[in-house]
Amino acid sequence: MSLNFAMRKTNFSMLGDSTVPALSRSNLDRVPENTPTELLDFSNGSSQLKNIEIIQRITNGPVTIGRYLLPPNPGVFLGATQYAVMVMEGSPVEIEWLPPGSQDYERKRIEHGNVDILPSDTLLYQRWETSSRTMFIAIDKIFVKQIVEQAFAGNAVELKPYIGLRDPIIEGMAQAWRGELEVRGTGGRIQAEALATALVVHVFRTYGEGGATPKTLTGGMSGTRLRRVTDYIESNLTEEISLGSLASLAGFSIHHFNDVFKAETGYSPHRYIIERRIHRAKELLLTNDSPIAQIAVDLGFSGQSHFTEHFRKSTGTTPLRFRRARKQ
Repeated sequence: MSLNFAMRKTNFSMLGDSTVPALSRSNLDRVPENTPTELLDFSNGSSQLKNIEIIQRITNGPVTIGRYLLPPNPGVFLGATQYAVMVMEGSPVEIEWLPPGSQDYERKRIEHGNVDILPSDTLLYQRWETSSRTMFIAIDKIFVKQIVEQAFAGNAVELKPYIGLRDPIIEGMAQAWRGELEVRGTGGRIQAEALATALVVHVFRTYGEGGATPKTLTGGMSGTRLRRVTDYIESNLTEEISLGSLASLAGFSIHHFNDVFKAETGYSPHRYIIERRIHRAKELLLTNDSPIAQIAVDLGFSGQSHFTEHFRKSTGTTPLRFRRARKQ
């Protein structure tokens, strides 16, 4: 059977369609017959991957981050079901690939900090001869569609694949993602969505095609809207809270909500929720004898150590010392 796979730009009208259009005939003539194909699902921990080895993976809502190893590969059509941004972390590697619509391969030495951008459901023919290690940020295409439509006022913005970019802004953002990996994603869904939102807007603003620019934010959040958000947070401290749900309550796009909320409260949404959970934890530590580990889990922390870290940062002491000092 002949190959019939896509090398295409992102078209948001097609996001609900998993069909991958065909490579041009000129492209196919440059690809060896029987070239293997793999469309990765970074969020699926049970999937059997043939061309990469995932060594770390954390999923929070629509965002999956992690690291993978790329063993040497003589040629493969490789893509992902999510939008993926990859940041090179290992030793330099020479990669050869076939750009969209081109009859000629391109070759580049990918070094530490270089960035690849791959739109969802886009297969890119690549080959390389040495192993490499890469950090990835994979973002669900429905979440990306929502962010882009809100941030760019519904204007069509197309994105094509890029390999080996030097992007200081993404390299800076990568430090925050590495921090999430180090703490095993304990920042939770709202932190992952906030970081992903900033990344998506930057990628589409910088590399998207269509000439659209993000909408300019005007005005702040009324007291009524702010109370609606804070009341919701207070009522759901034991639940997973998404950035989208808070933005919707406030009547803002996800892209703008972070900035507006911080301007009004002095905290990012993620930090505000942490502080309110610490406040609730103080009440529980003083009014009942539940184990600290149970209080931590009940309030949405990943475990006692995660809870203790944030509690100490907020109060200057540990939950156990806080409880003992107040009960003497």
